[in-house]
Amino acid sequence: MMNIIVRHAFEKDLVEIVDIFNQAIQTKTSTGYLDTFTVFERKEWFISHTNKKYPLLVAEQNEKIVGWISVDPYRKGRKAFEKTGELSFFIHNDFKRKGIGSQLVQAMMKTAKELGYTTLVAIVLDKNIGSIRLLEKNTFEQWGFLPQVAEINGKILGHMYHGKKL
Repeated sequence: MMNIIVRHAFEKDLVEIVDIFNQAIQTKTSTGYLDTFTVFERKEWFISHTNKKYPLLVAEQNEKIVGWISVDPYRKGRKAFEKTGELSFFIHNDFKRKGIGSQLVQAMMKTAKELGYTTLVAIVLDKNIGSIRLLEKNTFEQWGFLPQVAEINGKILGHMYHGKKL
């Protein structure tokens, strides 16, 4: 196993976080975003991820960020869903399939539970096999499927909802 440190993100990590996110966007199967982001464009998103309510964790190896995971509000503004968080996670292309995703998911499940979350959901494109396997490996279950709701470069994709009670 690689020597990975999982910790809360600092502002200095944002450049690498955005780089990893942009790698995922460019795959055209990892996220519904079609255009990459600048660090400036992700600054407000980063600021909204405080350790108290919407945590953002990074996986670090030798002072390099190799992956990250965040919890965002699920159905923002609707109080009935306050204890449900939406999980997002991305691993640097050079570090996939090395167990980093599982370390991040497990660390975030623990962090989210400590923050009072009772449920985590992850919404992934149906062609994102790596993320689906990672979720299943960490005992998330498929809770829903929206067929043919996304179009990326002429390809029609579905959206899968995975969830886990904490």
